[in-house]
Amino acid sequence: MMPVRFYKTAHGWILTALMLAMVIVLPAQTEKGMLMIGGSSNISEAIQNTSSTFSLGLAPSFGAFVIRNFVVGGTYSFSVSSAKTVNATTDVRSTTSTFTTLVGPLLKYYIGKKAMKPFVSANGGYSVYTQIKSNSSPGSTASITNYDGFQMGASAGIAYFFNPHVGLETALYVTTSGYQTQIPTTRFGFSLGLYTFLDKKKTE
Repeated sequence: MMPVRFYKTAHGWILTALMLAMVIVLPAQTEKGMLMIGGSSNISEAIQNTSSTFSLGLAPSFGAFVIRNFVVGGTYSFSVSSAKTVNATTDVRSTTSTFTTLVGPLLKYYIGKKAMKPFVSANGGYSVYTQIKSNSSPGSTASITNYDGFQMGASAGIAYFFNPHVGLETALYVTTSGYQTQIPTTRFGFSLGLYTFLDKKKTE
């Protein structure tokens, strides 16, 4: 029984090693002329003693590889957040909801030739910020304010290609935004994205 078990174990290890080797050397389609379509998302929640904030962001994007590993394209992002606060003295509950949209260019550069590629990206553009405030005081009404402004962002992360046409990306990002009559804000976070890579010649 021992030789049979050893054979099965060794056989399993050999197959596993071969599969890993195939994944490691899998070519990723980031050559000139390829198209990139996909998007990323991020979600967060912060809870304090008398307040809580929830936020969700989605950023679909597209682009074309103008040279190997370098994408030029555009992005549209949408994010929503809700902050709830309770006044411990008056027990008045207030809610502030914000909606932010962005349209602008995108630049992304992948590094290396393996199936797992580091990358850096940058984006920016015109942004609209809408804020809705309300509270539970008797007779109170909600207030709505719109702001026009700009937003710039950068990220760095790792892209893992399951096959030549599908990649999963994780990244750390930073964004800076500024709006009329508002103090500029900077935000840090973590995002997860899924992208497809298509051969432009085959789609025509």
